Amino acid sequence: MNLFWKAFDRLLDVMVGLSGVILVFICGAVCYTIGMRFFFNMTTIWITQTTEYALLWIVFLSTAWLLREKGHITTDLVYELLGESTKRWLDGITYSAGAVACLVLFYYSTAYTYDSIVNHVTDVRAVTVPKWTIFSIIPVGTLLLIVQFVRMAWGSIARARGGK
Repeated sequence: MNLFWKAFDRLLDVMVGLSGVILVFICGAVCYTIGMRFFFNMTTIWITQTTEYALLWIVFLSTAWLLREKGHITTDLVYELLGESTKRWLDGITYSAGAVACLVLFYYSTAYTYDSIVNHVTDVRAVTVPKWTIFSIIPVGTLLLIVQFVRMAWGSIARARGGK
């Protein structure tokens, strides 16, 4: 099982690295289109559409990594007043609720992606693209989130039971 978690963590690291590369691409593309508009009074119509999709991919490539690193914003005013055992149980419940919420998102995003493939749904704007290529990252990223939430819930509950 330890090998699985090492591979899983490595996958999350690669995915967050890819999201960083996409972010650099977005910055370069936006600078390019601003420069083209300013200096040559020309614009590139595909950049807005591409950056919208890229932002979606950044979110779902990096959220499981962010959860693993506990990098989400939290309000811990009341949480800090709780005892250690209560905190562990509360963490386990919270992580479990997150896994359930992501399971719902996974179901609907998978159904939508599948429907887009079967019905050949396309996004017709500046560039025509099959929608499944855009939205396929949602079930992938959400599945990784579910695994990470379950991992963290299991660890919190195990620590709460063991008193560690």
